[in-house]
Amino acid sequence: MEGKEIVDNIIIGRVEPYIYAFTTNTVPNYLKIGDTYRPVPIRLNEWKKYFPDLKEEYKEKAMVNSNVFFRDYSVHKYIEEELGKARLKEKDLPKDIYYSNEFFENATSKDVKDAIEDIKESYIKNYNKYQYYDAKTSLPEKIQYKREEKEWDPRPNQEEAIKNFKMARKNGRKNLLMYAVMRFGKSFTAMMCAKEMNAKLVVIVSAKADVKYEWKKNVEIPKNFDGYSFITSEELLINNNEISDRLSKGEKVVVFLTLQDLQGDLIKEKHKDVFKNKIDLLVVDETHFGARAEKYGKILENTKYEKDIKDKYQKEENSINELDENLKILDVDMTLHLSGTPYRILMGSEFEKEDIISFCQFSDIVKEQEKWNNENILNDEIKEWDNPYFGFPQMVRFAFNPSKKAKEKLNEYQKNGYTYAFSALLKPKSIKKAEDNSHKKFENEQEILELFEVIDGSKEDENVLGFLNYDKIKKGKMCRHIVCVLPYCASCDALEELIKNNKDKFKNLNEYEIINISGVDKSNKYKSIDEIKDKIKKCEEKNIKTLTLTVNRMLTGSTVKEWDTMIYLKDTSSPQEYDQAIFRLQNQYIKNYADNKENIIKYNMKPQTLLVDFDPYRMFALQEQKSKIYNVNIEKSGNLLLEERLKDELRISPIITINKNKIVEIKPKNIMDAVSEYSKEKGVMDE
Repeated sequence: MEGKEIVDNIIIGRVEPYIYAFTTNTVPNYLKIGDTYRPVPIRLNEWKKYFPDLKEEYKEKAMVNSNVFFRDYSVHKYIEEELGKARLKEKDLPKDIYYSNEFFENATSKDVKDAIEDIKESYIKNYNKYQYYDAKTSLPEKIQYKREEKEWDPRPNQEEAIKNFKMARKNGRKNLLMYAVMRFGKSFTAMMCAKEMNAKLVVIVSAKADVKYEWKKNVEIPKNFDGYSFITSEELLINNNEISDRLSKGEKVVVFLTLQDLQGDLIKEKHKDVFKNKIDLLVVDETHFGARAEKYGKILENTKYEKDIKDKYQKEENSINELDENLKILDVDMTLHLSGTPYRILMGSEFEKEDIISFCQFSDIVKEQEKWNNENILNDEIKEWDNPYFGFPQMVRFAFNPSKKAKEKLNEYQKNGYTYAFSALLKPKSIKKAEDNSHKKFENEQEILELFEVIDGSKEDENVLGFLNYDKIKKGKMCRHIVCVLPYCASCDALEELIKNNKDKFKNLNEYEIINISGVDKSNKYKSIDEIKDKIKKCEEKNIKTLTLTVNRMLTGSTVKEWDTMIYLKDTSSPQEYDQAIFRLQNQYIKNYADNKENIIKYNMKPQTLLVDFDPYRMFALQEQKSKIYNVNIEKSGNLLLEERLKDELRISPIITINKNKIVEIKPKNIMDAVSEYSKEKGVMDE
């Protein structure tokens, strides 16, 4: 396939730690020895800021084995103590030359090689000469939410949101919006806003019950919120006066409730304490999903959402629009709406500019990450993982047309007037559980089989890269935990059956353990989200790759840190639904390695993620739409500014497509032209 160098230049994957060494005429007769947990060329390019003529002399993995790492300190120790070679002193350099204490006089690449051999031998023979960082002795993750002894420092963009909240409150604004992309840390930042206003009673309402534990963690773990207690509907059921009792003892209370629980005309007994007390801050989580109203004691009366998804497989936004509103008034001082995808809201007039305390997209997080590196990374005392944004992955997007047979079927459906062609292509013979197991077989079995053979790399197609068999993706340990988004619950059963029955036809997919979390066949197999997370975690520990099959489950409000790839095979025209799903991949996945003194190094397990979409136009259109919304809200408009915004987004998250065996990296003009051309060709009947 032509143009593979484009993919090679973009794909990095998981990077193992390296010791590197370079020389420079700026500091003659000295060898600089460091370590890095990012690609060595990136690290050396950063050093070229001060030493443009540097020459790489040596690089080698800083690993005894896959579970044991060592740092450059150990190499330095060998160079100094075993070989007696001196470090560069600051007084030996002219003042206009950048000083690093990692330069060693007359050291050579052979010295570094000998040092690494000694470090490895010492580990095997247990000489206890050096510090080793072992994954097995890494600090344990907290299972119980125990209050930490140190406060969490807000990141700069969180700090700005807190400052804007304070200013809005001072100016008498009562109904605020925090627009921040998933993984911004909205829960923690909202609680910092509550602390800023010294809120005694905070009520969090959400249409997503799954986010309860994320909120619980963010209230109970950071020392910042010492004095706040977290209670849920369960505690209120046991004691209807739980809120009043705790407030009377001088405690501050955070209550988490779902909109579903609050539904109905009458106030439930367990909720009377909520309506009776003055609420200092009402937090409406995932507000794009809830009802829009001026006063947010207003709740949803009949939540059709879960039923619609299960029985009718409707799109999220359509279900929301059908919901009826019934209002019960809460006594609220201030309301803070949280959303990572408030696109429809922003195009309305509910929030004025003064009401929006944060306007942060993923590109803003990446820019902060880059800014910190530029300002701090070359400091000898700073570690790469000290960056507050360390581990936020880059998303690489593949916009493929389907394989030949699948494309022919899609074209056929579209010509016959099917609005949702993917739903038709991936429809099982029965969308309900059937005695004859027809829910386990696709109507277009051969087309779907061919598509997944091409994805797998066991078949070739001129429009699709067989990415599961791509060397650089394999070497970079990418695509280890894939989530596949399908149109019907029974599609999950059909795909599971198709892969299992055709194992001999796959080179790679036969290695994956299939985790079907939305199917109709065994709908109660995974009763809780924690069960699913635990399953994937245990597979990773055993070095088993996973393929999770879903329709909507776990695509909002959930974090599976191991997920690194999404195959999107579902119809949607909603940027909200799309972004909520794809940003499930964009969490930090960092593994701690500790030595026997509990010094820690952090290993980024997921520097890049892959989004694979088989509807290129959708990806282009939604990207343009989001860029337009962004520009409008920062008071920029026009094609030139749109092109600048698109250029910025594509730099941070590149899009790769394939056309007739040629790989192409998408440019802003490609997106604008494609959307424009599609609009011209779309007829009145299509509209």
